[in-house]
Amino acid sequence: MASSTILFSDSPENNLLRPPGYDHSARNYIRDSVSYSPLPALRDSLILKERNYRQQYANIYFLRLANLKPIIEERAKNEWGGIEVDGHKASFVERVLDVKQGELCWIIGTVYMDMPLKPNILEDISKDHWVAAPVPRAKYTSKQDLVMLEDESGRVTFSGLRISQEKLVTGCVIGVLGTETPDGEFDVVDICYPEMPPQKKRDVMDDSTSRYVVLASGLHMSGEIHESMNTCLLLEYLTGELCGANDADLSSRIVRLILAGNSLADQRPVHDENSVKQRKKYGYDASLYNSRPTESLDSFLSDLCPHLNVDMMPGPSDPANVTLPQQPVHTAMFPTAKAFLGSSFQSVTNPYWCEIEDVIFLGTSGQTIDDVYKYVEGEDKLTMMEMSLRWRHYAPTAPDTLWCYPFQDQDPFLLENTPHVYFLGNQEKFETRLVEGHDGQRTRLIAVPKFSETGTVVLLNLSTLGCEPLTFSLPKRTFP
Repeated sequence: MASSTILFSDSPENNLLRPPGYDHSARNYIRDSVSYSPLPALRDSLILKERNYRQQYANIYFLRLANLKPIIEERAKNEWGGIEVDGHKASFVERVLDVKQGELCWIIGTVYMDMPLKPNILEDISKDHWVAAPVPRAKYTSKQDLVMLEDESGRVTFSGLRISQEKLVTGCVIGVLGTETPDGEFDVVDICYPEMPPQKKRDVMDDSTSRYVVLASGLHMSGEIHESMNTCLLLEYLTGELCGANDADLSSRIVRLILAGNSLADQRPVHDENSVKQRKKYGYDASLYNSRPTESLDSFLSDLCPHLNVDMMPGPSDPANVTLPQQPVHTAMFPTAKAFLGSSFQSVTNPYWCEIEDVIFLGTSGQTIDDVYKYVEGEDKLTMMEMSLRWRHYAPTAPDTLWCYPFQDQDPFLLENTPHVYFLGNQEKFETRLVEGHDGQRTRLIAVPKFSETGTVVLLNLSTLGCEPLTFSLPKRTFP
C-alpha cells in the first residue's frame, strides 16, 4: 500500500493555524474499543516461573523432533508413498543410520549446518585461544558449509543439487527423499516440510468501520536534550492532537500500540569530569547510573496510556534478560506509567502472542530472524519469516547460535497455530507480504523498521490485514 508521511509545517492544510472568523466547532471523537486476549496458554509457556540452568539443551531438540516427526511422516507418505523405481517402492526409514545404499527411501530428522565460520566457544576453549573475541560476522556462509540431518541414532551428510537450492538452518526439522551414495552421503531428491499449522477462522468484518493497530520498534529513547522530535509527533498523532479532522478520525480508530523492542537506547553511564576522583574503586557505583532513558520512556508512556492501550516488548537494548524468551521489562522502572497496569499498559514477553478482534498476532523484536539471516544467502527477511512458518518453528537456531532458556518439558517456539499477523521488529526498512499455506492459511508478514532511524511506524487494518507505513518527519529548512 502507499505510504503516508506526516509533516510538521506551516501549511494551512495541516489545520494547525486558522484565519480569523473560522468556525471552531469540532466533532468529538471517541476511541473505538475491541476485544483483546493475551492467549493465556501461549503467554504462560513463555513466562519463566523458575530458572534452572543446570540442565542440558538436548531436551529441546528431542522435543522438537518428537513433535514434528509425526506431522512430516504423514505428509511425506502422502507425497512419496506411491513413488516406484525399478519395481521398488520408496519406503520410510525410521533411523538415519539404517539407510541402505542404493535404496530409494525417505528419512526425517533435525538439520545441522556444519559451518566453519560459525562461532564455536567449545572449539576456542579446546584450542586454548584466550584472545579477544572476533568481530561478529554478518553471515556465517561459505563454500565449505555442509548440511547434515540427525536424529537419536546419528548424522548423515547431504549431497546433490536439490539440497543446495534450499534455505536451511540448524534446528529445523525436515523430511528428505533420496538414496545413499557409495561415499556414505545421502543424495537428496526432494524435501518435505511440516508446512503451516492450522489457522483459526476469522469472522467477516465490516471494512467501513475498520480499526487499526500500530506497530513500532526501535524508539531508542535516550532522554537527551536533542531527543527526536519525531517521537513527540508520534505521541501527538496517536492521541489525536496532530493535524486535522481526517487524521483525528483515523487516530480515534487506532485501538492498540505494540512496541516491538528497543524502546530504550543503550544505557551509558553518566560522565561527570568533576567527580572522577570520587568514583568508587570497587563494586557498583550508583552515582554513574543514567536514569534519563527510562525517565523519558516513562513520560512517553504515561502521556499515551490515558488515550491508548500499549503493549511493550523487550528488545536487545532493553533492561531484560538476553536469552529468549525475554521476560517483561520490570514495571518498577516506570513509576508513572505503572499506574496504568491492568488497564491500558502492559509489559509483555518477547516473543509475544495476542488476539485482537479475532486477529491472532505473533511478533518478535527481531533476534529470531536476524539470526536465521546469518545462515542463508540473500537479504530477503520476509522469505525467511515465511520459511519459519513452513518449518512450524519461529526460532529454529535456538539454542545453537541464538541464546535461549534450556527448557526441559516443552519447546515454546513451536507453532501449533498459524497467526494472522506475524511481525518482526527493529529492521532496516518496512516490508510486507501476504503468504498462503497449503490448506488456505493466510498470514500477513511485516518487517517493522527502527523508528529512531526512519521515523516510521506500521498501521495495520484489522478488517483487511492490509498495512502501510506511517512516517513522521520534519521538513528540512534553509535559513539565509
